[in-house]
Amino acid sequence: MPAEYGWGPAFTEYAAKIAVDFAGAQQEGEALWVAECGGRLIGSVMLCQRGEAGEGQVRLFCVEPDYRRCGVGSALMKVVLDGAKEMGYTRLMLWSAEPLTDAIRLYERAGFHITERVKNTEWRPDGDPVYEIKMVKECL
Repeated sequence: MPAEYGWGPAFTEYAAKIAVDFAGAQQEGEALWVAECGGRLIGSVMLCQRGEAGEGQVRLFCVEPDYRRCGVGSALMKVVLDGAKEMGYTRLMLWSAEPLTDAIRLYERAGFHITERVKNTEWRPDGDPVYEIKMVKECL
């Protein structure tokens, strides 16, 4: 995914750190779901605890390009929302980025709304900004 948006090693390192931290210190109330097709990983999403009671964070929501607009993202969203509800979360948040317009629409259809927009000049090697978008969903 990073290359298709012109993002460089800084984004890859950021995403890898999230995955490594999750794998090394997974706690109760956290989960990873994957989508497969023919034994091939085509999508994933993580649910992590946040500092505030009842708040979770959706992280590394990814679907392989060839499987986008086929219902994979919607299925992963349903699974993570159902899982969050079962785990007792009452509020979810996530970070996305402006180039991910299809993903942002998916999140909005699921009830998330934009609460913050932050300029990031680290992810693109050319220094052009990427605007990160914070989204929140209340009352699962």
